Amino acid sequence: MKKKIIFLSCSIFLLLNIYAQRNEAPSNENPYSKIYNETHVGKRTARCIKYLLPPDVFEGNFYGSPCNDIIERGDERIKQFEEFISFFSTMEKDTKQMLVLEKKLASETFNKEYEIIDYRLGLAEKQGTFESDNITPIENLVCRVKGNLQVLKSIRAYVVGYKNLFPLTKNKADEVVKYIDDGLEKFKDNKAIIAGIKKNLNSALTNVFFPKPATQNAEWEGWFKTYFAKKYIGYTYIKQALLTNDWYIKKNEISSTPEYRQIGTAIAAKASNGKCFLIKLDIYQDYLGGKYTASRFTEFEKKEILCENLK
Repeated sequence: MKKKIIFLSCSIFLLLNIYAQRNEAPSNENPYSKIYNETHVGKRTARCIKYLLPPDVFEGNFYGSPCNDIIERGDERIKQFEEFISFFSTMEKDTKQMLVLEKKLASETFNKEYEIIDYRLGLAEKQGTFESDNITPIENLVCRVKGNLQVLKSIRAYVVGYKNLFPLTKNKADEVVKYIDDGLEKFKDNKAIIAGIKKNLNSALTNVFFPKPATQNAEWEGWFKTYFAKKYIGYTYIKQALLTNDWYIKKNEISSTPEYRQIGTAIAAKASNGKCFLIKLDIYQDYLGGKYTASRFTEFEKKEILCENLK
């Protein structure tokens, strides 16, 4: 796909797509270095315009920890972008190309940038509220917050770069920079980030409750309890609630012959770290030779639950 010039009002989709595609391993290579040796004014101007993109901060690498090294490389890339802007500001430029760009900028606003900033701040603020967050290591959630903050820092450098190239955008650019800085202040250090995540996790946990049993069947419950004891070493069984009052039987669509049957249950258990979990299991029995065979079990959900919600 050919690279396109991105102006200040570029669509949210395009900018987010740029970040989504940047999940390669972080590189120390300076992508702007090839510009500096170009001697033809027109070609150099065109190349510089093409590189007027938010600097790549490797946001796709922030879904696990550790991430300090990726932050350092992203910060270095922002520094390289700032050096590129400084070079672009002072070099001899092709007047026609710059006039085209400046006329385009004359009617631009930062509305799209505000929307992207709000989106990234929202993702950072919501870490700890998503379905799988309660079983995700908190250090991973911290890195996900930091990945979104790096994108904000990248957009900030991008906006400042345009202000340096086109002073007429100063007032609007300064407003955007302040908006980003105010957002970043909420996540000023690890302590603030972790506090926000824990608050979200605790809030989400208050709405997790143990289900009422659909029925009681000592034999079925015994099967699940035996499997639980073998599979979940280190967990203490607390109680169980069957989720179905009878077998679900899957039949062949043509012959109507049974293929398998299934029932489900929810088990409350306490881990060795003192946290309580709600673990939902299915049991399947295949139909072979006119009868149902030995059982196979599948976990289809596991989430933390407040221990007091099990009373």
